Amino acid sequence: MRQTIRQLLMFPIGFCMVSTLFEPTNVPIPSVFAAAGDPPITTTSPTPNTRLLSRMPALKRLATPPNPIPAIALNSLGLSFTSQQGSSPPSPQVLTVSNRGRGTLNWNATTNTSWLTLSPASGTGNGTVTISLASGSLEVGTHTGLVTVNAPGAQPVSVPITVTVTPAPVPPAIGVNSTSLSFTAQQGGSNPVPQSLNIRNTGGGTLSWTASDNAAWLTLSPAAGTGNGTVTISLASGSLEVGTHTGLVTVNAPGAQPVSVPITVTVTPAPVPPAIGVNSTSLSFTAQQGGSNPAAQPLSIRNTGGGTLSWTARDNVAWLTLSPAAGTGNGTVTITPVLGSLGVGTHTGSITLSAPGAQPVSVPITFVVTPAPISITLSPSSLTYTGISGGSNPASQSVTVTANGNWTAGVTAPWLKLSTTSGSGSGTIIASVDLGSVSARTNTASLSVTAGNTTRTLGVTLTLSDGSLTLSSNSLAFTATQGLANPSSKTITVQSTGSWTATKAAPWLVLSQTSGSANGTITANVDTSKATQGENQATITVASGSIIKTVTITLTLNAPSSSSATLTWKANSETDLAGYKVYRSTISGRYEQANVVAMLRGNVTSYQATGLQSRTTYFFVVTAFDIAGNESGYSNEVSKSVY
Repeated sequence: MRQTIRQLLMFPIGFCMVSTLFEPTNVPIPSVFAAAGDPPITTTSPTPNTRLLSRMPALKRLATPPNPIPAIALNSLGLSFTSQQGSSPPSPQVLTVSNRGRGTLNWNATTNTSWLTLSPASGTGNGTVTISLASGSLEVGTHTGLVTVNAPGAQPVSVPITVTVTPAPVPPAIGVNSTSLSFTAQQGGSNPVPQSLNIRNTGGGTLSWTASDNAAWLTLSPAAGTGNGTVTISLASGSLEVGTHTGLVTVNAPGAQPVSVPITVTVTPAPVPPAIGVNSTSLSFTAQQGGSNPAAQPLSIRNTGGGTLSWTARDNVAWLTLSPAAGTGNGTVTITPVLGSLGVGTHTGSITLSAPGAQPVSVPITFVVTPAPISITLSPSSLTYTGISGGSNPASQSVTVTANGNWTAGVTAPWLKLSTTSGSGSGTIIASVDLGSVSARTNTASLSVTAGNTTRTLGVTLTLSDGSLTLSSNSLAFTATQGLANPSSKTITVQSTGSWTATKAAPWLVLSQTSGSANGTITANVDTSKATQGENQATITVASGSIIKTVTITLTLNAPSSSSATLTWKANSETDLAGYKVYRSTISGRYEQANVVAMLRGNVTSYQATGLQSRTTYFFVVTAFDIAGNESGYSNEVSKSVY
């Protein structure tokens, strides 16, 4: 008995199914023979539509498929995130990985940034990668990165990631026109005039404010508002005692720091009668017989009571002159003694001050007349010099000596120099100072001239200051591209009243001038060959005495710029065309699988090559491949040079 067997086997080849047909086979049913004494044997033939159960050899396939090659496909050409600085990260995004080739796709995903997290980072077959953003460390601006999916035997695929970090919103801020307000009221009198507190928004957003106080004697109107506004603050002083009272007006707004304005109320007592007060209870004068009148002295008058003080002043001796002799409120009476024919000795008098409603006040006056000594005078009575530390000496000054005999001169400090130290009769001394001999800010000395037993001394003061130091800018910024020319130099104008020095703290920074006196210019240059790619910072320090000013120098050194090239070709006419491969190399005629920069599906006719670096020549060829994976020869070679 024979049974015909027909079986259809399917093998995956590319994107279609190939049938393998086993030809009909006649399988003989084995004959069975029984030995003597054996039990009888029965043979059963298979029924129709059943599988033959005999021990027939295994069927062999007539065709073998090629080795499967996986191909990575992603659902997106690029992803973008938007995040606000200081807020929580944006929602993760999902990148779908699928196998558009054959065989098994064992893929893994990587990123070139620290602010992206991939989960999972690997898988088999189709899958998804969740891309999360850690934006906490990112500055405001646009940031880019790459997620690359690799698999053994497959061309890696990269997806650009763009992150835009926007600045945090500016909250509202309360601004007021006064940091404190004060009122003055008289006990038993009317309330003082109300005062206004202007409120404005010095921040962002909307300012919805409320105003409150902590004192029963304050009234606010209005007590709330939106945006800029004015609060009228009124005072009910009727219940307040004499003295100083304090309160607080507080302005609050959602999202803003509250602002408190102290309120001070001074309640004065009811009016009191005027009272005369003077700055001296007695005055004394001294003069030499035959000399000039002594210097006048002031007598200050003030009202130490209440009300209005209308005063008059009079003296009881002929050798005093008062000016003015009357006034209202606080004032000053200039008292001048007249030497005239007064003899040697002590002379006394008094000045009496009177005012309606006030007790009169008397001030005793003493005038001592001394015998005339040997005549010697100095003019001026003092010398004052000012200088700048590290600067030039100030101008010399003259001292006029008027004497009726021989005289000698001397000083008490080494920094004070005299043109002459002796003379006879009237003469002139030129006094100068040496700043190199002093370091203190304030220096004092005396210049004395002696004639006989009489010595005249005048004080000399020398004050040193650091002068001034002004720079035209406190920061300079340079931008350059690595490998290209250095950027143009920039200048800093120095305005100084003394000498100055300039130092820098980076090898890539070059200064044209490191010291000077008075005004000058510093030219700053940068040497990009000594700087690193990215942002470089340094400081120029300019010092004049104890004054130190700094200039922050920022050099942003960019990476060499990249370019792109667009390749076009004629469409392939093959009916089983699957796509094209684009090869890129920096060596003409050398192309390997590692040089494949793009695998394009379908009958596309163009491709844009990006990321081409400057000062580099690139070579390109294109091949076509069919659905079976067969690849054509290289196209003609084209090149592009980037400058």
